[in-house]
Amino acid sequence: MSCESASLRACLLALLLGLMALAFLASCGGGGQEGTLTVSPVGAVQDAIAFVGRETESLPAVYVVSAEGGKQRRITREDDDEAHFWPSWSPDGRQLAFIAWPRPPRATAVPQAGETPTPGTAEPATPAAEDMRARRLVAVNVDGGDERTLADTVLFYSSTSTFRWSPDGSRIVYMTVVDVNEQPLRSLLQVVDVATGGQIAFTEQRLGYLPAWSPDGTQIAFGAYVGEPDESGQQESEIFVMDSDGSNLRQLASRPGPDLSPAWSPDGKRIAWWGAEPGGKGNLLFLVDIETGEMTSLGKGADPVWSPDSRHSAFVQEQEPPPGLVRTRPDVDILTIDVETGEQINLTSNPAHDLWPTWSPDGRQIAFVSDRDSPLGEIYLMNADGSDVRRLTENQMAELMLAWSPP
Repeated sequence: MSCESASLRACLLALLLGLMALAFLASCGGGGQEGTLTVSPVGAVQDAIAFVGRETESLPAVYVVSAEGGKQRRITREDDDEAHFWPSWSPDGRQLAFIAWPRPPRATAVPQAGETPTPGTAEPATPAAEDMRARRLVAVNVDGGDERTLADTVLFYSSTSTFRWSPDGSRIVYMTVVDVNEQPLRSLLQVVDVATGGQIAFTEQRLGYLPAWSPDGTQIAFGAYVGEPDESGQQESEIFVMDSDGSNLRQLASRPGPDLSPAWSPDGKRIAWWGAEPGGKGNLLFLVDIETGEMTSLGKGADPVWSPDSRHSAFVQEQEPPPGLVRTRPDVDILTIDVETGEQINLTSNPAHDLWPTWSPDGRQIAFVSDRDSPLGEIYLMNADGSDVRRLTENQMAELMLAWSPP
């Protein structure tokens, strides 16, 4: 399929939906691993990659493997009726949290490719109330032990994780819903205590989506709707910040168009996010200074990911074809931008899908997914300047949505 800049997210989603379709619906002729990867912080497990994989005729599960390669180890229990997605390391590297999703009916297992979830709603295919209640947020010790359910009725986005660990590892903020029987579903932010599984109440109910903790754990940034829908049903959304107890709510900036996926700089001074241009002509990156409130447009792109030193952000950008050339599929590259000078560098410059950039904890490398050698995509590593690109995996299934955890 081809796509314009405005629908870059839909293209990324279509790739992931292909993975999910294989995981839930296809019969597989050979083994392989696929899915969502995270690289562990320095802790109980050193230099390990967590990922979602599926072996022959099984549902997706969480595995870990050395960042240098080698044999993988299954972390989540074998289950014929439940798939496991979006592994996320605790800050100390001793636990993994993930979303457990019961096997949906074959006829309605996977949304149609190209359908992009509306911010604040669950997903393109509206789940049944019982299916929604059964989706769990689960934690497990990496060195073994029983899985612990931390929350149920957890929203599932096909294109990104809907929960985040607090920096000290004691809490997780996640997305749930106001009412499972309501249509359209409205997403609600909740916080759970990891040790006890108890819900931590905000001072007020907070409707929102895709939350992100500040590096010191005192604040949470998120997206939320503002105003009323227009005649076409579209509604403005903005980025907000609140204290971690739900108090002191404030809007960071105001501009036309929806805003998505806030990402806090490691030094806590800025928040980056991306949103649609007015009129849906493309995707733009933005930056706001927390202290002054000054907002800066960084140009076209999506999915910004901060470098550990807070000086650069990596992001994806669809490239325009040369005059006279008609592409049958998009060319998506990975770029970095110096947030002080605005200088941008295209790191991949390859006529392929290069997606999901994520920094190593020391900032010297970037991991990403590309379909340059395999139609389903493989994981690659490169130096932060784009040099020394090397292939990390050689599986028969897709890998998507990388996230390299902080040290």
